[in-house]
Amino acid sequence: MLDAAPTELGELSCNVIYKHCAPTALRNRLIRQQNRLSPSHRFRAKFLKDSAMTTFSTLPRLGVGLNYQPGIRTGLGALGDLIDFFEISPDLLCRERVRDGERALDYHPALLDDALSSTAGRPLVVHGLGLSIGSAAGWNEGYLRILDELSARRPFLWHSEHLAFLLTTDATGRPLHTGVPLPLPFTEEALALLSPRAEALGSRYDAPFLLENFTYYLPDLPSDGGRDEVAFLNDLTERSGCGLLLDLYNFYCNAVNFRFDPYEALSRLRLDRVIEIHIAGGATHDGFHLDVHSKLTPEPVWELLEWVAPRAPHLAGIVYEVMEQALTLVGVAGIRSQLARARDVWEKYCAADSRRSAYASI
Repeated sequence: MLDAAPTELGELSCNVIYKHCAPTALRNRLIRQQNRLSPSHRFRAKFLKDSAMTTFSTLPRLGVGLNYQPGIRTGLGALGDLIDFFEISPDLLCRERVRDGERALDYHPALLDDALSSTAGRPLVVHGLGLSIGSAAGWNEGYLRILDELSARRPFLWHSEHLAFLLTTDATGRPLHTGVPLPLPFTEEALALLSPRAEALGSRYDAPFLLENFTYYLPDLPSDGGRDEVAFLNDLTERSGCGLLLDLYNFYCNAVNFRFDPYEALSRLRLDRVIEIHIAGGATHDGFHLDVHSKLTPEPVWELLEWVAPRAPHLAGIVYEVMEQALTLVGVAGIRSQLARARDVWEKYCAADSRRSAYASI
């Protein structure tokens, strides 16, 4: 039973987030006018849906993966028999520098070379951390430059990013980095901002683009027409043609913190858009669950995975996430246990497509 309650978050307000990520009122009105579903809009939405489904259905079923961390290299020998593919976050292999107010990312050559050699021989997918796709003033071009460079050196089967923003401006208009990713409001304005960007990222590389559901710690995020996170994700994938990276630990954190039934919510989610699933474990603070990948996956998340896996017809991979700082806490034995249990779920529901058919319509 998910019965923990959120705690007070002091002076913070969701209006602060909305203020920094929202364009002007005039632009808002124009976007709303442009976003009305004319026949041409409906045709385009159908085209994106059909082409996306064709692409998703042709992706290889990879199996079970692990997020690559530089500190995991020495343990890969003891884990290799359980890893079908790797997920790399290019940002973690970079140095960030700021020059004249502009942020830039440069690969650390040794870290990049080690990552590519350590993951050689297995399929690769990408999970970005710093694109800031939801920033009103524009995303992080520096991240796209390092992704271009990675794509030139090593092909990846799909790439993903957090549905959040990191970059904004202060009251004087100077660039401001929030320090942690912040969520977007569930509004038409946010959809109008995100949809063309997600669509562009889907065509920039020869690989599908996925957005990952995010943890949000502020109650009552702005929304239009009572739209919640699930409805927002459904609308976004429909309009942009992108897929979903369903982070079940994030989903579980939100369900606990804001007291909603995760199964009811997942029953409304477009599971045919789910290409990848993340599982992880994290910390709590005063009963509030935090998105920190520092522990073994809690049992309720495993139960959610057992429910979702057979109902996601295009699921291509399950990834256990652990942050580098927690590698010694979880240990090689702990990581093995997570990969082995994820493989049991994969073999039970996903290895043969015929096993999913009985659940797809439930």
